[in-house]
Amino acid sequence: MSSKSVVKRAILLAAGRGTRLRPHTDSTPKPLLVHRGKPTLDYIMDSLVLAGVTDVVLVTHYLHEQVEHYAKHRMDVSEQSVRCVQQTQLSGTAHALQAVINAYPDIVEQPYILSATDYLLAPEFFNELLCFHNEHSEALTVSMKDLPEAELAGRSSVRFNDDQSIAEIVEKPPAGTAPSSIGANLTFVLPPALTSYIGKVPKSPRGEREVQYAINQWLAAGGSARGLIQDTPNEWRADKS
Repeated sequence: MSSKSVVKRAILLAAGRGTRLRPHTDSTPKPLLVHRGKPTLDYIMDSLVLAGVTDVVLVTHYLHEQVEHYAKHRMDVSEQSVRCVQQTQLSGTAHALQAVINAYPDIVEQPYILSATDYLLAPEFFNELLCFHNEHSEALTVSMKDLPEAELAGRSSVRFNDDQSIAEIVEKPPAGTAPSSIGANLTFVLPPALTSYIGKVPKSPRGEREVQYAINQWLAAGGSARGLIQDTPNEWRADKS
C-alpha cells in the first residue's frame, strides 16, 4: 500500500442549469431536487461523510442562493465544513475549479475529490474510490465505468498504457474512434500538482474549459493516474417522490 495524504477535501460542481430536467429545475437547482424525501445532494454529501471527507466546497451559479442556504443547513446538521464559491459564468469544469482555487487556495493544497453532482450515489461510492486511491502509487485516480457501444461517441473514453495506467481521457470521440469501452465519470481524486495546469485550459470545441484537458496535459508532462471501474452512478431523473 502506498503512503499518501488522507483525502479529507472535496469540490462539488453544483452550478449547472439542469436544462434536461425542466420544468423541475425552473425554480429548484438540480442538486436540490428531491429524491425519496431528501435533496439529491444529500446522497453525495452522505457518501463523502462515510469516506471521511470533512471539508467541502460547492461551486454554485444557477439559483445559487438556494445552494448557499443548503450549505448553511448542512453545516448545522453534520460535522462537515461546507463553503460555497459562485462561478461567474457557466464556462466548464476547469473554469469552476479555477474559481475555487482563487477563493479558497487551501482546498487544493492536499489531494482532493472533484465530482459532479448529477449522480445518485450508493453510500459506499466515495469510500470505495478512496480505498483504491490509497492502494496504488499514482497521484491521480479516476472513477470509471463500462460504456455500452452506443454511448461511446457521446461520452468520454479512457486510453490506457500497457500497464493499464491511464494515458488520456478522450472526450466525446467521433464514432468508431473511442480508444476503449471504458469511460471516465466526472469524479476524480486530484493532486495539488494539477493546479498549475487549470488556468491554462483553452475552450473546447463545445466552448467550455474542461478539467479533462488539464488532466491530459499533466499526464503528458509525466503525471500518472489509475482508474477504478465502479458501478455506473445513476444520473438523476425527475420523479415525484
